[in-house]
Amino acid sequence: MTIDFSKIWLGMENDWYMKNSDTSYPRYNIVENTVAGSFRLEIAVPGWQQEELELIQDKTELLVRGKKEQKLSQEEQFVHQGLSLKSFERKFIINADIKVDNVELANGLLTIALSRTPNSTRKILEINSGNNSN
Repeated sequence: MTIDFSKIWLGMENDWYMKNSDTSYPRYNIVENTVAGSFRLEIAVPGWQQEELELIQDKTELLVRGKKEQKLSQEEQFVHQGLSLKSFERKFIINADIKVDNVELANGLLTIALSRTPNSTRKILEINSGNNSN
């Protein structure tokens, strides 16, 4: 299978890619809607709460952070720990003509809807709950 990196909208530079491609946590998908010309970034964050996640868009950089703290009492200890409690920081380089339309956290999936538009500016992004109950 051959991947044409010239078509990747993230605009990764070789130095950036080599420095940031060694980690696989959290896992993510990039989905393109070829008809609408839009994208969707899906990041797997099962067990994470909205207040434990932070998204910042700064020009062509989209930063996703997660900070998780261990919540065991002093009397408890893990017999086996298969669920990750590690904090993470993942950066995505996006083209200047890509903007964030919506951010939603539902069922362990952080979904970031993106579309093409004139240059975006830095902003703190709000994460909406995927639950329809108020």
